[in-house]
Amino acid sequence: MKNPNRPRRIIVDIDNTLWNLAPELWEAVKRVNPRMPSPAFWSGRKAIEQYLPLKEFFRVLKEIHMRQEIYAPFPESEFFLASLRERGFHIVIASHRHSDTCAPTVKWLEKNRLLFDEIHLSYDKSVLFGEAVALVDDSPVNLGKAVEAGILATGLLAPWNEDSGYPLFKTLAGVLAYLDSKLA
Repeated sequence: MKNPNRPRRIIVDIDNTLWNLAPELWEAVKRVNPRMPSPAFWSGRKAIEQYLPLKEFFRVLKEIHMRQEIYAPFPESEFFLASLRERGFHIVIASHRHSDTCAPTVKWLEKNRLLFDEIHLSYDKSVLFGEAVALVDDSPVNLGKAVEAGILATGLLAPWNEDSGYPLFKTLAGVLAYLDSKLA
């Protein structure tokens, strides 16, 4: 049961939500397998596994996350998170990342003035759903788990989620407007 005295918790993803991971990831995995198609053709893990073993994929991903601070966030990420804070949300930044990437992740968030109250790095965000009111993510799998848990699920539109049926938007401003309409 949700505690009415706690601030409303919102879970916000990082990759392809606060910054554009897909092109960087594609360039990195092409160095391992030049036949890897562009992110426009990614439709989930099964599509990626045809070109790269998952262990290798996660190794490449971890390398990118370890140097997170060299990448810029989406221009509206700072405003989006500040707007959530102004609305009284407790912001939990959650990402499918190896725990070794915590320091570079926090450094990136702080360097780019991306507000947060907690950080959660693991391969299962659903453990956070019990006290949350919403999830902002690009993964149809995570969005589905959030809906099953009874929380609002939304995020940015991408080729791998466009047919998912969830409310997805081209910009974080669109996501914010949707959250406002549902959580006001």
